[in-house]
Parts: sequence; structure tokens; C-alpha cells
Amino acid sequence: MTGRVKNVLFLAIVVLAPSHPARAQQSPCSEQGPGCRPMTSAEVKASRERFLALRAALPVPDPARYALASGVGEAYTMPFVAETHLAPGPLCACSWRAGCFVEKNDVTFPYDVRADRKKPREKPKDGKEGKDVDEALRDALAQVEAMQAEVGSRVEVIARLLPHPFLVDEVNGKCVEVSDPEAVHVERSATFLSWESGDGGRLTVVFGPRTCKEAETLRVERPAPRLAPVTSVELGIVGPKAEVAELKKRIDRRAFEVLLGPVVK
Repeated sequence: MTGRVKNVLFLAIVVLAPSHPARAQQSPCSEQGPGCRPMTSAEVKASRERFLALRAALPVPDPARYALASGVGEAYTMPFVAETHLAPGPLCACSWRAGCFVEKNDVTFPYDVRADRKKPREKPKDGKEGKDVDEALRDALAQVEAMQAEVGSRVEVIARLLPHPFLVDEVNGKCVEVSDPEAVHVERSATFLSWESGDGGRLTVVFGPRTCKEAETLRVERPAPRLAPVTSVELGIVGPKAEVAELKKRIDRRAFEVLLGPVVK
């Protein structure tokens, strides 16, 4: 290879090398569609604070009886907040009529009965350490029953911040805010809606306006220049009837109402 050819190849490598990292760095909106745009640091900070305020407003089961389910981390309970800690680059927001808003807009907190309150397995009365086949089978069945009991006693508190009115059903051109025919304890006003399932194992509460026009809740394809306000908040509680009833009493309506409105002051 002549010296001239070597020089040409060297210059080509120098010129092309900087382009590789640029191609590797994808836009945070590359998979979100045309209505997405990167968030400013002020928007990320304000959104994070609003989700932390939502977390503080959620009712919590009796800590003497319940604890957050094992193995559940922040990425599951508060995905947007976790993303602010882990994301290597800018975060993105999608757009709705009122403005752009984070896509990971929910929080989920599952609670199980505390381990120290679970009934310990009884030891064989004869004190034998060895296990025959029947005993091993009984132990296996006992473990399955224990797992079923644990799942049956689990309490889940779920909430969403929405940049649009809460969507309810439309039947024959009319808005039907509670479509469950077995719903009980329905309470409603212009900015509040609450109902329970017939068996009392599920509670749904909505703060803010509602709509039955789906178009009002859909994304738009043009990036919004401003961050949307929190227009409505949905809260759901699922669990044993007695626990759901107790958590309903602990809902601080004022704490949820102050979550509505502009996110960036």
C-alpha cells in the first residue's frame, strides 16, 4: 500500500469516526410517535414532585399488619420517579389537547400481610425430623394454601395522574359514569366520583371532571410546547372488603384535590 493511499484511508477514518456515536444516540422520542418531545429539566423536576405528592396522598394499610410486597421496587411502584433516577439522557413526554404529559403516569403499591403475623406451620407431634411421602405432600399442600391466602389478603393501591378528563362510558349518546350494574355506595358531584363493587372488594375514586367523549382523551400528533396540567386523578383500591372499607375512610380528599392543576408553576 502506497503512502498516499494510507493517508487517504487515515483521513477517511478520522472523518467518519465521530459520526458513529451520533448515530448510536437515539432521540428519547424515537419510539413514541410525532406528538412526543424531550422534557426540560424544570418539567421533569415538577412532574417528579407531583408524583411524590401523589404517593404521599395515598391511603396506606395498617403498618402493624401490612407491609409492601417483597421484591417490589421503585421501577414498579413509581415508574416515572424511577426513570428520573435511572435514565441516562432526557426524558420524553407525549402530547394531548391540554399539552404534553409523561407517559408513565401511574403508581402501584401492593401490600401483603406482614410475615411476622402469618401463622407458622405446626411441627409433627411425634417430633420426628424425617418426612414420609404423605407428610411431604401435606407440606406442599399447606404451602399452596398459604400462598393462596396471601394473595387473597393482598391490598393494592393504584392511582393515575391524567392530563385530560376521566373517561366514562357512553350508552345511546349519554354519559354513563358508573356502568357496573352491581356498583354500590355511588357518590358524585361535578368534580368527584366514587363507587364500590358489589362485593366491596374494589373501590374507584375520581377527582376532577369526567367525559364520555373518547376524542378528548386521545393523544395528538403535534408536540405541545407546554406541559399539561393534571386534569383528573383516578384512585383504585382492591383487596379484602374490610381492608378496602378501612382505606376508604383514610382518603384525604383535600390532598388529592391539590394535585389537580398546573404542574409547572
